[in-house]
Amino acid sequence: MKTSEIIVIGGGAAGLTAGIFAAEKSKSVTILERARQPGRKILMSGGTRCNVLPVRATLDDYFTDSSRNRLKNIFKSWSVQQCHSWFEQSLGLEMACEEESNKWFPVSNSAREVRDRLVAAFEKAGGQLHCNASVESIHHDGDAWICTTADQQTYRSPKLIIATGGLSIPTTGTDGTGHSIIQRLGHSLHPTFPALTPLKGKHPGTEPLPGVSMQVSLSVRSKSNGKHLFTSNRKGFVFTHQGYSGPAVLDISHFITKNSAIKDNDVEIRVNWLDRDADWWMEQFQGKHSVKPLLRKYLPKRLTDNLLEEASIGDKKTAELNKKEKQHLLNLLTNYPLPCKGHLGYSKAEVTGGGVPLDEINPATMESKILPGLYLCGEILDVFGRIGGFNFYWAWVSGRLAGQSTTDN
Repeated sequence: MKTSEIIVIGGGAAGLTAGIFAAEKSKSVTILERARQPGRKILMSGGTRCNVLPVRATLDDYFTDSSRNRLKNIFKSWSVQQCHSWFEQSLGLEMACEEESNKWFPVSNSAREVRDRLVAAFEKAGGQLHCNASVESIHHDGDAWICTTADQQTYRSPKLIIATGGLSIPTTGTDGTGHSIIQRLGHSLHPTFPALTPLKGKHPGTEPLPGVSMQVSLSVRSKSNGKHLFTSNRKGFVFTHQGYSGPAVLDISHFITKNSAIKDNDVEIRVNWLDRDADWWMEQFQGKHSVKPLLRKYLPKRLTDNLLEEASIGDKKTAELNKKEKQHLLNLLTNYPLPCKGHLGYSKAEVTGGGVPLDEINPATMESKILPGLYLCGEILDVFGRIGGFNFYWAWVSGRLAGQSTTDN
């Protein structure tokens, strides 16, 4: 049996961060990572560029069914600016700001550099990283936690940090094992669902539109009462062979996936194809323009043709449209009902929604209220953010707090 003062299960973004801050004050910290290398999701992020942090973040950029006050208190422990300074000054990662997309990227545009600097900082602080070490069971024995791996290796430690991630992109090793283990230990789970994932659905018109992309505004509303629930923060949209993707779609996808998980179909998505209101379009309609070339001036050709097919307008001029036709066309342009018939699930989801409720941890330390000496951080908890570095920020913040807290008492 191998012993350590602190064991971290999971060598992803949250686990590596927790390990670094724990190792800075502890003589013996071990990270057990089930994959053959740590931080595989880091390597994939941002198109392998790694969007390390958002430039700005607020509580409204995050989603949880737990107490938002608890979430607020966790974020108060480390601001975006403080986190940014840590990456640049402590880890030596030079970053560049993309103000228009609200992201910080490494100047090298290399996700591998981000991962490697985290690993180097952990090992420099004296930490031990063990890969191909898949923890299959955990139990408490007196004053210590005993972790057993798939190859029957055992590790003993008085302090344990669980940073096993969620269920998204299972090829990286996040298959929900951590959720199963934590439930067996006595924690509850808010229902999990894939978030930030592409959606399935029919394209407008009869001709498929895969590859057609544009900048749109997506809104989510309740079918039953018409109440507006959410508007996408990002604009990028692309038609896929199975439906829709792009930042705008990922931004709102959890409304569909979560409702699918709980068998609630009370939400619908509406698209404003140009993010312009009806009054703006009415101004463009002034005069005797042919409708098709006018729309093609602002929208992709294939989408224009399909929308006009649905509108049954043909080659009319704007002045020839009667009131009913004009209103129908305006609705198709600014308030199009996007049919959703499913989603691509955890295999394509960037994060997992749901997880261990924040009410079951101490937000000042990330320590379990149910299991003293056990700390939770990252995606296993009931928190996820918008697309664009927000989930990494959650990983860095929660990981740091958990790591520091294991050595504070």
